[in-house]
Amino acid sequence: MPRLLLCKVEKTLLPKFQFFYSKGIPSSDLSVVLSSNPRVLQCNIDNCIIPNFNSFKDFTRCDDSEVILAYKDCSAILAENFQSIIAPNVAVLREHGVPDSNIMTEPVRNPRKFIPNHDKFRRTVEEVEKLGFNPLKSNFLAALQVLVQISKSTWERKLNVFKEWGWSDEDFVIAFEKFPKFMMLSEDTIIKKMNFFVNTMNWKSSFVACCPLILGYSLGKRIIPRYSVLQLLLSKGFIKKPTTASFLISSEKEFLARFVTPYEDLHLLKLYKEKMSLEN
Repeated sequence: MPRLLLCKVEKTLLPKFQFFYSKGIPSSDLSVVLSSNPRVLQCNIDNCIIPNFNSFKDFTRCDDSEVILAYKDCSAILAENFQSIIAPNVAVLREHGVPDSNIMTEPVRNPRKFIPNHDKFRRTVEEVEKLGFNPLKSNFLAALQVLVQISKSTWERKLNVFKEWGWSDEDFVIAFEKFPKFMMLSEDTIIKKMNFFVNTMNWKSSFVACCPLILGYSLGKRIIPRYSVLQLLLSKGFIKKPTTASFLISSEKEFLARFVTPYEDLHLLKLYKEKMSLEN
C-alpha cells in the first residue's frame, strides 16, 4: 500500500498505532501483522477501527491480542462493518441450531468463514445440513469452513485426486464426515501424503479414508519420523506390524514413552530427531 507514505503521520497514522499499543499488543507482533496486512491503516480510527475492534471483542469475548490475530487472517475484522457482515451470518447459524458455545470461538480461529455474502453463507449452511452434518457437533462448522473457502472447481480437482488414489464416492463421504478439513490441503500435499501412505507404508487407500485425521499431520514433522522409528523396531523384531494408525494419532509424549524411551540402546531418539530435521 504505497499511498500510506502520503498520509499525515501525526494526524492519520500515529493515533492508530497508539490505539493498538494501548491494547497491550507487543510492537513486534503488531509490526508483523500490519506490514503483512496494512489495510486497516487507511481506515478511520473513530468510525471504523475502534467500533469494529470493540464489537468483535465483545461478541467473541476474546483477548485484545486475539482480535489482532483474527485481523491478520481476515482484514474485514477491523476494516469493514462487523455488525453488517459477521453478525447476520452468525444469526443464520443460530437459526439452524448451532450452539453459541461452538459459534463464539470460530470468528477468532477462522474468521474467513463468516465474511461471505449473506445469501451465499445461508445457502452453504443449508448445504452442510443436507450433507448430514449435525449442527450440534463441532464438525458442522468445520465442514462449513471448507465449503465456504473452496470453490466448486477446486473441490472437483481435489476429489479427482483422491479418486486417482482409489477412493470410491463412499470412501470420500466417510472421510469428509469424520474430518472435513482434509479438503483444505493443497493438491500437491494430498498427492505426497497419499503416495507415502499407499506406496511406502503399504496401506490401502480405503484405510486412509477411514482414518482421515492422519491426512492433517505433517509429513516431515510427524509421519515420516514416527514411521522410521517403527520400521527400525520392526526390523529388530521388537514390535509387530501396527494394524491401526494409533502410532500417528497418539501424542508426542505417548509415542516417545511407547516406542522410543524403552529402547535406549537403539538410539531411537537420535534417529527420530534426525528424520525431523531432514524433512522440515
